[in-house]
Amino acid sequence: MSELESGLHKVLEEHQHESGLHIIGGRNKLVARLAEFFEHLARGEQQRKEEDSRNAN
Repeated sequence: MSELESGLHKVLEEHQHESGLHIIGGRNKLVARLAEFFEHLARGEQQRKEEDSRNAN
C-alpha cells in the first residue's frame, strides 16, 4: 500500500468516526481509486513541468 493510500485510509477513518457515517464495504476500493486518481494527476503535472523545462531551453 502506498503512502498516499495509507493517508487516505486514515483520513477516511477519522471522517467516518467524527461524522458518525458508516460506509458498508468498499472503503479499500474507494481509497485505491482515489489514490490512483491523485497519482495520475501528479504524474501529469510532473510531465508538464518536464516539458516546460525542455521547451524553455
